Amino acid sequence: MTRLDAEGAPTYEQIDSISFTDFVVVELDDLLFLRIENPSRNIRDLLNALEKLTGMGFTAKPVTFERGRPSTIFDSVDSSKLVGLKVIGAVLDHDLVARMEFASKEGTAIERISVLAGLKYKVEFAAFELFLTGLKGQISFAANGTVKISGQLAPKIINLIEQDLPHFI
Repeated sequence: MTRLDAEGAPTYEQIDSISFTDFVVVELDDLLFLRIENPSRNIRDLLNALEKLTGMGFTAKPVTFERGRPSTIFDSVDSSKLVGLKVIGAVLDHDLVARMEFASKEGTAIERISVLAGLKYKVEFAAFELFLTGLKGQISFAANGTVKISGQLAPKIINLIEQDLPHFI
């Protein structure tokens, strides 16, 4: 940090900053999962510290949720609806590739989005509203493995995801 003294000359001081990363280690079926809440860009420091503690054999990879794999999240709620979708790599023509983002307050199904019919694309982001006994929650999945959860159902959704984790390995 640069500060000016009484004569207006600059003086330089070092300021230490403190950063917090909230995380939970979940053990299921002899597997360890690291859930990082509100991950910031500095989680590399956390992963480097884990590598230092566990040794050179430590590896970490994101758990990704795919349509073809089992999940109890959507089976464990009264209803769900797709409210946000972002696709990338949609080939519209031999020299035209699109990024498309869709939003719906009422909810929709991918099959109902006619512009995507017959196109090859990758889902970059999907957001759902979930309802259970009058309570509402939101869950979104990103292609990089980030899952965001909010709303009144957040504790229930987190529990369901944690129970499903061994199925995604």
